[in-house]
Amino acid sequence: MVFDLRVHRLRSPVGGPIRARLTKANASRLALPLVVAVATVPFAGWTLPSLWLASMLALIAMDWSGFGAATGGARARFARVAAWLIGAGYSSAALYLVLFYDGAAQTLGVTLYGVVMFEVLVRDYANPRRLMIDLIPPILSILFVQVAAAMLRLAHHQAAQIVTLLASPFAVLMVFRALQTNLTQSRRRLAEATVRAEAAAVAKSDFLANMSHEIRTPLTAILGFSDMLQRIDTLEDDARLYVQRIATGGRTLLAVVNDILDFSKLEAGQLELNQEPYDPAEVLKSALELVAPQAAAKGLDLALDLDPDLPGLVEGDAPRLSQVLLNLLSNAVKFTSAGAVTLSAGYDAGGRRLRVTVADTGSGIPADKLDRLFERFSQVDGSINRRHGGTGLGLAICKNLVALMGGTIEVASIEGEGSTFSFAIAAPPATRPAAKPCAPQSCAEAAPTGGSAHILVADDLAENRELVRLMLEAVGHRVSEAASGAEAIEAASARPFDLILMDVQMPGMDGLAATRSIHQGGGPNAATPILALSANVMADQVAQCLVAGMRDHIAKPLQVPDLLSKVAYWLDAGDLAEEPAAAAAGG
Repeated sequence: MVFDLRVHRLRSPVGGPIRARLTKANASRLALPLVVAVATVPFAGWTLPSLWLASMLALIAMDWSGFGAATGGARARFARVAAWLIGAGYSSAALYLVLFYDGAAQTLGVTLYGVVMFEVLVRDYANPRRLMIDLIPPILSILFVQVAAAMLRLAHHQAAQIVTLLASPFAVLMVFRALQTNLTQSRRRLAEATVRAEAAAVAKSDFLANMSHEIRTPLTAILGFSDMLQRIDTLEDDARLYVQRIATGGRTLLAVVNDILDFSKLEAGQLELNQEPYDPAEVLKSALELVAPQAAAKGLDLALDLDPDLPGLVEGDAPRLSQVLLNLLSNAVKFTSAGAVTLSAGYDAGGRRLRVTVADTGSGIPADKLDRLFERFSQVDGSINRRHGGTGLGLAICKNLVALMGGTIEVASIEGEGSTFSFAIAAPPATRPAAKPCAPQSCAEAAPTGGSAHILVADDLAENRELVRLMLEAVGHRVSEAASGAEAIEAASARPFDLILMDVQMPGMDGLAATRSIHQGGGPNAATPILALSANVMADQVAQCLVAGMRDHIAKPLQVPDLLSKVAYWLDAGDLAEEPAAAAAGG
């Protein structure tokens, strides 16, 4: 239509339609036919302007009824016809004012022509066919006025003035064409910029995925073998200290990689919450326990202050809450040389929100730095010789995660006295019991021993296979190895396994193809659970593993509790799946 008076159909967060409402912009455009009608009354009286206004409002209603319909559908075509008729309505009003009146009325008519044609150009400049169709009413109207004016000049023996009449539309045509060209070029540049931005986003995502994989792969050996070394009782004190420092450095590097990936997901809107019932007190206590060694090493006191009215179970994403807590607590310990770090929590039953505060007696933050504290890559001390390291992403991630959880985060600080970070997140009381998965330690203890499980480990790196073998053999499992996807298929076709751990990114045949081949080959392991053992940890990469038929994903660098708990779980799941089949066979 000429004046885009269409109302967007809003939708609720769960996808349901909401009653359409007029925006201020739409309301102002709706006023145009009313203004034209009222301005015409002093010249034409009330009858004709009222009839015209009623017709225009009816056409606008027709156009609204088809807004949002699929392109090419019946409703969309209906709206296009209504839009064309609206343009014709404005053009007829302009024609009437220019032909039959002069002075102010004629000025209004000429203005209407300009407004109508400019709006059509702005809307349809990239669609020449539609542009020409929508310009038919104003062009025919102007042509009629020009012909009438020319005949009048001839009747008054003023033929020379016809040249002046022709100059006006010619000048308008030149300007119109220049505007169309500029707008078309602008749209083309915008489209090209969009394509480049999308390509850059894809390249960035690919780079981050590759970077994450390449860093996580060697970290698997660094963290895994350092953990195995620390378990040796006869290790000398100096050697144990060195191993601990290697492990600490490896975990720090892993934290940096995780921060970068998390921030990338948050920026792209690809991070989704997993809403499950959880005990907020347990999450808070666990977070405080994880930073206890760091605090003890600096002689700091750790305090936990929980509101007695804190509910036992709430709905939310406990791991993401833990991530925020650990970031804030780690920062508090890092920037506090003496004194204490206090974690407090309360509950707003009316607003169904969990309120958390982390306070320290550390160095504090200068007032002029508080406003950029939650910006990405921002640090209080960004100089090259700053005392404390970090990526500058931690607090930005906290802010985004808290916002994702329906909350806000704030900071109050006095330089030299300490800082207090506070946030509140949505935490409605849980309406269902919390899931009780096997805790990593208990699962590891419950893992079958005495060689009761035979597990195939497929990985192209020998050190990774050796590490997994040592971890599994330590709890009594037997391990066979395959150095490629093809070797994994060959081993799986030769004998049955209780479980298969499959690397994803391998030369030749990758783990996804090997998994599909084993499951579809009808061999002794067609129904054996296959778990991804991979440094590919992006959400879409994990999804590809599940689509290929893998039952679960174990991320590298490997954590012993995580590996053993998932192995134990899927061995138990396999045993449970076999019982009904055995019963059916016996029946």
